[in-house]
Parts: sequence; C-alpha cells; structure tokens
Amino acid sequence: MSGTEPQVLLCDCMGTMSPDAEAIARGCGAICSKVHTYLCRDEAAQAANALEAGGEVIIACGQEAAAFQDLAEDLGASDRLSCIDIRDRAGWSEDGGAGPKMAALLAEGQLAIPPVPTTDVQSEGICLVYGRGDVALSAAARLAPMLSVTCMLSEPAEIVPPAGADMDIVTGRISRAAGAFGGFSLAIDQFAPWLPGGRGTRQFAPTQNGAQSECDVIVDLSGAEPLFPAHHKRDGYLRADPADPLAVERVLLDASHLIGTFEKTLHIRVDESLCAHARAEKTGCTRCLDVCPTSAIAPAGDHIAIDPNICAGCGACAAVCPSGAASSDDPPVQYLFNRLRTLAETYRKAGGTAPRLLVLDDHGAEMVRLAARFGRGLPAYVIPLEIPALSGFGHAEMLAALAVGFTHVSILPGPKTERDVIE
Repeated sequence: MSGTEPQVLLCDCMGTMSPDAEAIARGCGAICSKVHTYLCRDEAAQAANALEAGGEVIIACGQEAAAFQDLAEDLGASDRLSCIDIRDRAGWSEDGGAGPKMAALLAEGQLAIPPVPTTDVQSEGICLVYGRGDVALSAAARLAPMLSVTCMLSEPAEIVPPAGADMDIVTGRISRAAGAFGGFSLAIDQFAPWLPGGRGTRQFAPTQNGAQSECDVIVDLSGAEPLFPAHHKRDGYLRADPADPLAVERVLLDASHLIGTFEKTLHIRVDESLCAHARAEKTGCTRCLDVCPTSAIAPAGDHIAIDPNICAGCGACAAVCPSGAASSDDPPVQYLFNRLRTLAETYRKAGGTAPRLLVLDDHGAEMVRLAARFGRGLPAYVIPLEIPALSGFGHAEMLAALAVGFTHVSILPGPKTERDVIE
C-alpha cells in the first residue's frame, strides 16, 4: 500500500448482508474498515473519524448518502467523500460469495462521469391546454396564474368560463403538431375564438381551417391519439387521461414549472463525413431513419441531420449505424467501455470468475433494488449495469463486454423500451 489508497467504510446494514472486506480491498486497491453494523447512526463517530483523518473516504451505502454528506460538510470534507451503493444494486446475493461483485460495483462507482454537451432551451411559458369541456377549462384555469395559457376545446360547446381566469379560450382540432419544448408549431382545423359578449353561456365565432399557432408547452387532455410518436419522450408535451384526476394533477404540476431557461443534453454526435446515407443522389443507408422513435432524424443532402430538441437520447441510431457516423455523447461511448472494463477487471481481481452482465434502464434498476431489499437479490456472478436507454447498447457494446471478460450479456427491457432495435 502506498498510503494514498482510498478508505472504504463497510456496513452490514443491521446484519442484513455480509460485505467481504478482504475481496473488496483486493479488487479496489483500497483500505477497508471493519464491517460496521449501524454506521449511519450508532457508529457515525467512526465515519467522522475517517473523514477527519484526511484522504479519500468511500462509504459503501447509498440509502443514507444525504446523512453522510451532511456529516462531511460539517467537517469540511465534502470533496473527499463518496457514497456508493452496494446493497440496493444487489451487490450482495442470497447464495453468498458476492465479495467480488461488491468490489466491482465500488470500483465502477468511483469513475468520474464526463461532462456532456448541452444547449439552452428558452420557454416563455406559452402553454396550450387541449381537451374537452370542463376538464380542459378547469386545468387551464389552474395554470393561468403561472403560465400564459390558451385553452383549446377539442369539441365545440357552449361554455361558462371560470370566473377571473386570465386565459384565452378557443375551439379547434389539431391536425398537425411539430417541434418540441420551447418551439412547438401547430396546424389547427375548425378553429374559432370564443365571443366574449352577451349574457348566458358563451358562443364561438364561425370556424375556419388551416389556422397556425406556436407555443412552448402542450398539455393534452383530449383523450385522443397522441400528437407525437413516442410521445412520452417529447419534452414539453404533457399528456394525461382526462378521466384520471391524479394523472391530470401530475401533468399540471409538471407544466407549471416549464418557464425559464433549461439545459437540453445533446445526446448524439454526427460525423457527416462518415455518414453512408447517400452519395451522388443515391440512397445507401436509412437505418437510423427507420429506427428513430421520435422522428428526430431527417435527410440533409448526402447525410442525415438530427434535431437536438426532439432527440430523446435513446441511442438507437448509434446502435444501428454501420459506419460510426452517429455516436453517443450521453454518455460518451468511451466512458461506457471504461465502466465495462472496470467492472470485469475488478471482479476478477477480487477473486471472481465468469461474470455475467445484466444491462438495464431505470425501470430494471428499480426491479433490482426491490429484489435486493425484499427478495433474493441477484446471483453473485451477475453484475448490473444501469444505462439511460437500452436501445443504445448495440453490437459494439456487447462485443466490448465480452472482450473485457464478461461471459454473457443479458438485456432487461422495461415496459417503455423500444424493442425493435434490441431484437
């Protein structure tokens, strides 16, 4: 030991798991503490002592990370503390012998996450609430104090607008929608503004087709087909079943915050010189165009172009690109390869053999956490790898996993996973 190795504080979480200090020290090249039982409470003084001693401290706990961060801040050691979960990532196993996997997860958790490119998206809070009758009117009235709201009724009706609501009311049917958060454009048929004069219920002017409009946010309570493909991935498009009051409340809460300047990640980088889409007006490849779930990709001469405001970062285009013209920036592919190599090498260094990789998204990660907390966990030789989108884990990534030492690669799709690319 050189004396500069990080110190890892281990805890068996009130006797519910058995961290293997020897395997973790061997795999991570770290100094491991004794295994504590209640490090976040009764034995918190041990954590404080480690932080006061100087040097890097890794606490193998994710659940109580906030408490440990508060302790480190009080001691002026925030920059030297990392909290890395090994319990709820199923680092343990009911079968025992999970020390190498614990070491692998701790080593992978220490990798610095590289910054990703971003761009600013500006929203002035111009919001369209689209739907039928009282549900749409009530929702629009709720948002009116926070956003600049227009309520578009999808079916003409005599209405009694909410008293005091500062909003525009129109009727119409959206025939085409394009764009994304901060820049939606709409084509509207059967459009008519309401007539504010007179007594009784309010009427609408004669309708017209082909009206155009723009907005920053769309709240769709129409109950009809979504306005966009893969609509749950379209930033700024919030949709709920009008018959579900809780779903309506959720989208109203989300919409109320969508005003101001926001960072949008630039998920995919395109090298036009490598693109095989077309040459000399002859189409050669349409793979990315065929698989993009949000229709963010369009031909642009001899190559393709990706609209960064529509791209949701699924990575399918990079996974199927035959030339490497499309590559992921979120995360960079080299960072993903580093994670794979670190997991496999540390696992073997800690004494493990024949590791298997389980690739999952946030839904799968939650399943693993539930299995770790209430079930049997994962087998000791199965190492979970959480990534933002499963469809971006293509042949190159699978081969890289095998090349660095994994004996098998499994992908765990979630309910919202686009499976065509994976299959």
